[in-house]
Amino acid sequence: MEVLVLGAGLAGLAAAFELTKLGHEVRVVESGSEVGGMASSWKVGPFWLDHGPHRFHSRDARLVEHVYEVLDGDVVIRRRQSRIHLRGRYFDYPLKFGNVVQGLPSGLLARAGFDYLVARTKELVRPTEDANFERWVKKRFGDTLYELFFGTYTEKTWGIPCDHISADWAAQRIAQRSLLDTVVKTLRPPKGGAVRSLADEFYYPAHGGIGEFARRYAGKIVDAGGTIELDAPVSSLVVREGRVLGARAADGRELVADHTLCTIPLPRLMSAAESGAPESVRSAADGLDYVAILFVYLEVDTPSVSPDHWIYLPERHLRVHRVSEFKNFSDAAAPGDRTAICCEITCRVGDATWNLDLAGAAQVAELDLVASGLVELGSTRPLDLRRLAHAYPVYEVGYQDRLRPLLSHAKALDGFTSTGRQGLFRYNNMDHSIAMGRKAARGIHRGRDARAEEVAAGQEYFG
Repeated sequence: MEVLVLGAGLAGLAAAFELTKLGHEVRVVESGSEVGGMASSWKVGPFWLDHGPHRFHSRDARLVEHVYEVLDGDVVIRRRQSRIHLRGRYFDYPLKFGNVVQGLPSGLLARAGFDYLVARTKELVRPTEDANFERWVKKRFGDTLYELFFGTYTEKTWGIPCDHISADWAAQRIAQRSLLDTVVKTLRPPKGGAVRSLADEFYYPAHGGIGEFARRYAGKIVDAGGTIELDAPVSSLVVREGRVLGARAADGRELVADHTLCTIPLPRLMSAAESGAPESVRSAADGLDYVAILFVYLEVDTPSVSPDHWIYLPERHLRVHRVSEFKNFSDAAAPGDRTAICCEITCRVGDATWNLDLAGAAQVAELDLVASGLVELGSTRPLDLRRLAHAYPVYEVGYQDRLRPLLSHAKALDGFTSTGRQGLFRYNNMDHSIAMGRKAARGIHRGRDARAEEVAAGQEYFG
């Protein structure tokens, strides 16, 4: 069977890899100039750069074995270290009770404790629904901790009020469900030597940045007879009488296949009139939004800026929302005497932030790093600038009502499967995207729905 895979991100490459192993003819088309999508890497001088912090972690032993197989064992294991900078201090993240107690003023702690008790008491007396992100957090942590650690950062990242954001986002992104849970999990030793969370340790390619994983996938796909075409954006599906016959490239070519697997943004693909979706589906697709990210890379003449893999900057007066240092992921990412810092600024395509050039973006980033105590003024040099238009699917309140008809229409099409972060409009970690791609491939091979969307569909921690 000839299978056309739209997108060479991890979901698409994982599917293509499995399909070639199962004996299918596979053609992958990718709009970008390198494989990996958001998990791609590139080299600027002696530095390997990623699109922000990426790492692989999973409690699925078979998936971990798969990572080792693809990377031929060229893997390093790191213990996660991440923090949040607030009020001139750094706190461990996910939050640790003792760290918060030591770092906040006693008056603020007292208010936080009182707010927490009030919130929990109200919830016991009169339970409320998780109507949105703000309500989800406040009823579990109280108003003060919400404002300090959750609300400000979330509004800064998404650019919309927290009461407009779905509670789904909180359930995925906040590790503990209440302050009491946080205290217990901090003070109680893990049972049987188990780690406290899925993300305590992670795997990372020893060389070549996170994109090495995608490059190894690509090499194995081509070695098995598959093809990968870069700089080949797709504009629409080719549909006849409810069956997908392939896709139409932006240059007008018709890419014909027995089955088409979509791992690119499904709303954009379905909103094209040529894809044949009903007007109601196209309208629903147009109502789904994305947050874009500007990635600003700075070179610093110091062996290391911090021991952290990444740091959150939630305060509104700073435009950067997250900082990462790739040398802490792999020693091979930078020379011994220098380091590279990635600063992320969320935006919307076409706004003033999106349109910043390297010099302007580097100035913004350095000032925020100085304010956070990470570097001295004038100590950094602009290194690179990257933009991602479809970085985060926006979980706005009611997004499920717009997403549901889109996914239902996609499922009803013969010869078509949509999966992965972009294909399902789902915030996924790397392990989820890989698992979805592999599961979708097995479904295509067997001629039935593999229900890849069930991967990571529960209320698990995605951090």
